[in-house]
Amino acid sequence: MSSLPRRLDPGVLVDVAVSVSVAVLSTWWWHQFRLGGLSYGMLVGVALMWRRHRPVAVLAVVAALSAAVAPIEVGGTQLHSGMLLVALAVATHAVVAHAASLRTAAGCAVAALLAGAVLVVRPSTESGSIDLVDLGSAVTDLAAFAGVVWAAALSVRFFRQQRVTAEERRGNAERERTQLTRVAVAEERARIARELHDIVAHSLSVIVLQANGGEYAFDHDPGRAREALRTIGATGGDALDEIRHLVQILRDDDDHEPSRVYAVTSAVERARAAGVAVDLSVDGTPPEVPGGVALAVYRIVQESLTNTLKHAGPAPSATVRVVYRPGAVELDVTDTGAGGTTPPAGGHGLVGMRERATLYGGTFDAGPSLAGWRVRARIPLAGAAVPA
Repeated sequence: MSSLPRRLDPGVLVDVAVSVSVAVLSTWWWHQFRLGGLSYGMLVGVALMWRRHRPVAVLAVVAALSAAVAPIEVGGTQLHSGMLLVALAVATHAVVAHAASLRTAAGCAVAALLAGAVLVVRPSTESGSIDLVDLGSAVTDLAAFAGVVWAAALSVRFFRQQRVTAEERRGNAERERTQLTRVAVAEERARIARELHDIVAHSLSVIVLQANGGEYAFDHDPGRAREALRTIGATGGDALDEIRHLVQILRDDDDHEPSRVYAVTSAVERARAAGVAVDLSVDGTPPEVPGGVALAVYRIVQESLTNTLKHAGPAPSATVRVVYRPGAVELDVTDTGAGGTTPPAGGHGLVGMRERATLYGGTFDAGPSLAGWRVRARIPLAGAAVPA
């Protein structure tokens, strides 16, 4: 199947039109020198085909051809210089409009102007005396003609540069949009991974510990074993609910009021159900915080208590203090287990908590304390509605 022909460049059509026009004009203008005019027009026309790509070379060729034709006489009369001026004007326009350097364009244009001045002044000096009236009129006409050529060429140059600048801006904007899209995708993947880690790590930690405890208590304390099974079932159900909620957020891109769904008290109750003795204190009145901030607070408390459950010994306990200050919420989670000097194995939970805090311009610190392990975070509440 044949492909559709490509669209012609409008500039090529203009080049062809200019070249043909110069050839026709030279033949018509120099009717008494028809063959020479046609030859000159054809050569200049072919040269002008390259006026946008090689403007300086084209001007040199046109100037050389014009210099060769200027002295020719037909029937004792010199050829009219008007056609030479037209050819020089077209070539000069090309140099000013398309030359890479404006300084080069200016130099070539001045040289062409001097050549045009010679052509214009020559008829006023043919009689051996200078006709000042004719000379002044010729110079005035040349200056006006050159001014028009320069203005037109500079306009073309200006609009071409504007177009190039606009294209560069569009290209830069497109690259910036692509980069922002990639960053957004990467951030979204990191957010999803962080959420899944927090949900799965917490739930599986509780399930594994309860399963081990239930197996140990199965023969000695059936009631405790049944309690462990109930905790496993409740923890698994909670994990499923959180995953469904996460999927719903990803689908709808809505807040779904996580400030209510992810309450700190919920994380504390789940830790207590898993066997951690948690002492919770809340200072200040909780404002209506942005959904992302509420989720960050919830996850930091949840992950801290999960680490307590895994690393604080056989009788884990923790103190959770939440302080709502004007413009910020402060968290302090300290476990009272066996203590230690090294962070929890893996470290992904600590990284996730730090990322959540810094994402909203907050601070995060975690390390050993006198009693065990301590996690502290401060998150600004920008845009939070202060309750009346």
